[in-house]
Formats: sequence, C-alpha cells, structure tokens
Amino acid sequence: MQLLRRGAVLGLGFFALGGCGGTDAVIHDPDVASVEQGLNVASNGSFETNSIGNSNLVVLEAGSTALPPWIIGGAGIKVMKSPYTTPVHGLQTIDLNGEDGAGSIVQYVPTVVGTFYSLSFSFSHGPGCVGLSRSINVLYDTSTASASSMGSSWNSRTYSFKATTTATLIKLTSTSSGGGCVAAIDNLTVYGP
Repeated sequence: MQLLRRGAVLGLGFFALGGCGGTDAVIHDPDVASVEQGLNVASNGSFETNSIGNSNLVVLEAGSTALPPWIIGGAGIKVMKSPYTTPVHGLQTIDLNGEDGAGSIVQYVPTVVGTFYSLSFSFSHGPGCVGLSRSINVLYDTSTASASSMGSSWNSRTYSFKATTTATLIKLTSTSSGGGCVAAIDNLTVYGP
C-alpha cells in the first residue's frame, strides 16, 4: 500500500512533494493495517455456504454443520429463500425456529483480547404474521441481550463488546416458536479493527 501511495504522490510532481514534506512524509505514514477499521471476523453471516439449491426451504437439525462454521442447536433451524423471506444480503436467510420449536446458531469468531467489536444482524419475521412478535436472545462474548420484531420488514440490530478471549462466542437463540411465523436472521457481521 505504501508503494501505491508513493506512486500517487510522485505523480503530482516535484513541487507537490516539497509542499508535503518530501518523500519521507509518505514513507513514514502509519502502517495501513493499523489505520483501517472494519474487518468482519464472522464467517457465513448471510448463510450462503452451503446453497440450498433449487429448494425454497431446508430444515437443519440440531448438531448440523451444514452452514459452516455455524453449529445448529435447540430444535434446529430452517434455511430459506423467497417467498418465505426476501434476504437482505445474498439469496438465503435463516429462521431460528426449527420444525419442532426454538433453535439456535453458534459461531466462535477470532478476536483480540481488549479490543472492541460490533455485532450486527438483520432481524424480521415472515410475511403474513402481522401482530405476532418474534423474539430472540443474543449472546456475544460475556454479554446477553434480547431483540424482538413485530413486522416483516428487516430491522438492524447492533451490539458492541470488548473481547475477553481470542475466540468469542456468538449465539442467537429463538425464544418464540410455533404459529408458522419465522424469526428470520440475515447479514450477520462482527466488525473489529
């Protein structure tokens, strides 16, 4: 990156370099990695790996690792496409309610102890569920929170935390099941430095 910066500055000509403090001003810039923010340390947050192909809905039982690196828990989950929900990102989303009740997803993300991170995801329930609330519990590092949705439009949820381990647990669990309405999750990210 520094070579690209130097090339861009050199392209401005000799006088521009003199006005900027010479070539040393470019060489002594901080390392780009220490300046840039926003590395997503979560994997498969849009639930695209593995594809459910031509199906619109696939049920994954507890213990399944079919959405790596997510581990499925509780009563399982559903992987869905339109018309069940229209994903925020990609082609697939998940329902935290399995066939027989509330399910969960778990992933350990790499973190640096003492560093701040931001967990975000989109949450809604399916069309045709007007007036029914769907709720979930969110576990991130050593903190817990809950979220609920009363509508079928996507709403973003964001939680910040300071990492206490090098492998931070992210777990989302449905606390409402049945009724044919989904607790849909999509576009989950964990951004850090």
